[in-house]
Amino acid sequence: MTQHIRNFLIPLMFLAPATLSATTIVLFSDTDLVDKAPLIVVARVVGELPNTTGRPVTDWLIKVDRVLKGTRTREAIVVRVVGGETPLGEVLKIYGAPSFEVDEHVLLFLNYIPADDIYEIFQFSQGAFHKVTWGDRSIAVQDFSEVQIVSIEGEDQAQGGLARDFDVFVRWIEDREQGSLRLGDYSAHPDSRPMSTVTELFRLFVPNRRWFRFDTGGTVFWRNNGALSGLSGGGANEFGGAMAVWTNEANTPVRLAYDAPSNATAGHTEPDGQNVILFDDPNNEIQDIDCASGGTLARGGSFAITSGSFNGRTFLSIFENDIVVNNGIECLFQGASNPSRYIERLFAHELGHTLGLDHPSSNPNEPNALLRNALMYFTNYQDDTRPAQLNSDDVAGLSFLYRKSGSSPPPPPTGGCPAGTPADTLCLLNGRFRVTGVWQNQFNSTSGVAIPITNTNLSGFFYFTDPNNIELILKILDFGSEIKVFYSQLTNLRFTLTVTDTSTGRSKNYSNTAGDCGAIDPNFEAMSGAIVRNGRNEIEAASAGFCSPNATTLCLLEQRFAVNVVWRNQFNGATGTGAPRSLSNLTGAFSFDDPANLEILIKTLDFGDHILVLYGSLSNFEYTIHVVDTITGRIKDYRNAAGNYCGGLDQNAF
Repeated sequence: MTQHIRNFLIPLMFLAPATLSATTIVLFSDTDLVDKAPLIVVARVVGELPNTTGRPVTDWLIKVDRVLKGTRTREAIVVRVVGGETPLGEVLKIYGAPSFEVDEHVLLFLNYIPADDIYEIFQFSQGAFHKVTWGDRSIAVQDFSEVQIVSIEGEDQAQGGLARDFDVFVRWIEDREQGSLRLGDYSAHPDSRPMSTVTELFRLFVPNRRWFRFDTGGTVFWRNNGALSGLSGGGANEFGGAMAVWTNEANTPVRLAYDAPSNATAGHTEPDGQNVILFDDPNNEIQDIDCASGGTLARGGSFAITSGSFNGRTFLSIFENDIVVNNGIECLFQGASNPSRYIERLFAHELGHTLGLDHPSSNPNEPNALLRNALMYFTNYQDDTRPAQLNSDDVAGLSFLYRKSGSSPPPPPTGGCPAGTPADTLCLLNGRFRVTGVWQNQFNSTSGVAIPITNTNLSGFFYFTDPNNIELILKILDFGSEIKVFYSQLTNLRFTLTVTDTSTGRSKNYSNTAGDCGAIDPNFEAMSGAIVRNGRNEIEAASAGFCSPNATTLCLLEQRFAVNVVWRNQFNGATGTGAPRSLSNLTGAFSFDDPANLEILIKTLDFGDHILVLYGSLSNFEYTIHVVDTITGRIKDYRNAAGNYCGGLDQNAF
C-alpha cells in the first residue's frame, strides 16, 4: 500500500432496518461557495455527540480556530449532518453526507439554524473540505465519492474535483472577503486529482443489498406524489422510461412498474411501506437549489432489513425505496439541450442505486471507456442527448445482483479480461493492464510460463508449477497523475513479469531484486524495470497442527502455523489488524483496511529438518507479522519499519 491521504470510502454500519441513498448535485464554483455561505471557518473536529433529537442525524462538536467569513458566538459549535441512528435502532445512511474523523482539521462552509442552535453544512457535501497531507503539502479536498455530479449550461464542473492547497485556499478566501477579488491560485494538482478512485468493473454498495421479491416473479411498484414542474406530463413519462431501462434487461427478473399516485410523504424520514418518487421535497430534506449556482437535485434511498442468501452470497434485503426530488430543479434542467432525456437519465441513475448498484468509478478523468459511458458512472452531462440506457458494465452489475447461477452466462471476470485472452494473462484495472510471466530454476535448468490467479481488479498472483505454491503477487494502482506497480516475491528463482498498458502499448519488465523483495515502480510511464538474478530451489512438505482460522488468524501447513498481522499507517496514525485470506495450504495473504487491496503475502515451507518462512510486501506501512508454531509453541515476529518496502526470507524459522 502506498501513502494514504485519506480513506474516502466511508464504511457503512447497518442495523435493522437501515437505509442508504445516493445524491445528485450540481457543483458550486468556489467563488459562489465563498460569496453565498453565511459562515466559513477553519476548525478541528472534537468528536461525535450523543443523539438526543430522536431523528436520524449525527451531531459533531467542532472547535473553531479561525473565522474567515461571518460571525459565531462560541468557540465550540455543533454541526449537524443528516443521517445517523435513531433511539429505535433505525439507521439512515445518506450517501454524500459529510463524515469526519476525530481531531482532523477541516474548512467548513456553514448555515446557522437558530431553532436548534446548531449549524448545518452549506450545500451538503460541497461545503466540507478535509485537510489532508499529500507529499510535503497540506491540501483541501471535498469527498464526492458517494455523489453523482451533473453539469448545467455546458459549464466545466471539474473544479469541484480539484485538490486545493489548504493554506493558499484559506488566504484566497480571506482576501476575497476583504475585497481582493483575484483569480484562484490555490490549485494543488491542476492536471489531475490526487484521489483518483481505483475501481472494479461494476461496484455494489457495501454491504451488498438487493430485492428478493424479483426471485419469485414479483414486481416493485413505484408511485409519485404529484408532478415535476417544467416537463410535459409532470415527469411521469421520464420516470416510466427510467424504469423501463432496468425492466427491459431481459436476462434478469428485475421488474419495475407504475402504481397509482400516493399521498405518502415520509420519504427518507421513516419507512411507510411504499416506493415513492417525491417531487418538490415535501419534508424539506434537501437544501434548496440555487439557480444561479447549483445544489442538490435528487436523492434516492433504500430501506433494508435482515440479510438473505442468493447464489451463495449474503445480501441485505431491500423492502422499500424512495427518491426525493428537490423543489425548483426546473431552473437547472430547462437549460439542457434535451430536458426530457436529461431527467430520464437522472431518474434511471437513481433507480440503479435503489436496486443496489454503486458508481463504477468516481474518477472525472476515467480512462476506461466502459466505465465512463456506464449509466451508473458518477457524472452525467446535460449535453448528452442519448436516452437513458445500460451498457455492458451496468448489465454486469445487475446480473450479479439478480441473475441466478447457471441461468445465463456469468458477468465478466473481476479483472476484465475480454473473451479470447490467453490463459497465461492476468488482466487488471478493468482490462487496461495485461501481465504475463516466465520463470527459470537456475538450479536444475527447468523453466516455464507463470500461471496467473486473479485476485481482484487491482491485484493477482502467479504460480510456477503448483497452484498451491504462490510465487509472485502484483498490484497496480491508478493515482490519476501516475500509475504505480507493486510486486513482491515468495521465491528466489529467476522470473520476469511483463506488464503492458493496452491503452498506450507501453510494456515494462520486472524481475528479481536484491534480497528477493520485489519492488515499487512509482511511475509506470517513467521508470524502467531492472532484472536481478539469484535464488535457490525449494521443496515443500507439511506437518499437522492445531491452528483455528478466524477473522484475524491465517493457518498454514495443515493448521500447524497461526499467523496474525498488526499494522500502523505512519502517514495518518491509523492502526489495525490484518484480515487474512487463505490461498493454499502453504500460502496466505493479508489486507489492511480494504479487502480488495492485499498488502502482505506469506508462505511457509517444510524442509523436514527446518521450516522456511517467506513474506512479500505490497506496503510501506509499519507492520508486524506474528507466527506461532502450534506444535512446539515457538513464536517468531517479523517487523517492517515504517517506510521500508521489502519482504523477507527466514531460512531457519522453526
